[in-house]
Amino acid sequence: MNNLEKLFQENRDQFDSTEPLDGHFERFRERLGIDDQPAASNFSRYGMLKVAAVILVLITGSILVFDLATSSIRERFSPVRASVAMTSEMNEAVQYYDARAMAQLKVVRKLANTPAQADLINGDAMKEMKSLDESTRELQKSLAGNPNCERLQDAILQNQQMKEGIMNTIVNHLNKH
Repeated sequence: MNNLEKLFQENRDQFDSTEPLDGHFERFRERLGIDDQPAASNFSRYGMLKVAAVILVLITGSILVFDLATSSIRERFSPVRASVAMTSEMNEAVQYYDARAMAQLKVVRKLANTPAQADLINGDAMKEMKSLDESTRELQKSLAGNPNCERLQDAILQNQQMKEGIMNTIVNHLNKH
């Protein structure tokens, strides 16, 4: 191999002296079937279609992900599902007892000796009311499955009355002291 390289090096001018004849490159392209036109026309038809398809898939995927991510939030904040089975009178009664219980929380703040004592009492009362609210939500779900059940309706109203009763008991206890 070394001898061959040496031969090329010594006779380099004989190898590089001649250029191909005129029209050589055109004939070469003809034989290969290569056109002088750029391949941009293929891109314009199919490339744009591919880009549009990718964009469509991305948009669809984004919408699905957004919908899945927000569905739990919508269900959590949507009172429509639970209150569908409740009549308007029931809804009004629930709102009435909620408003009364919240008004009693303000009275507790006024009657307490110190703000720290008011916070402590209100914190305990809120725990009890949250527990009652959770059981009310469970009852409302059951009522959605059986909307004509008077026992469930009475249980919901009783829970709401208990919330007000708890707050009245706390206020009466504070008034005595």
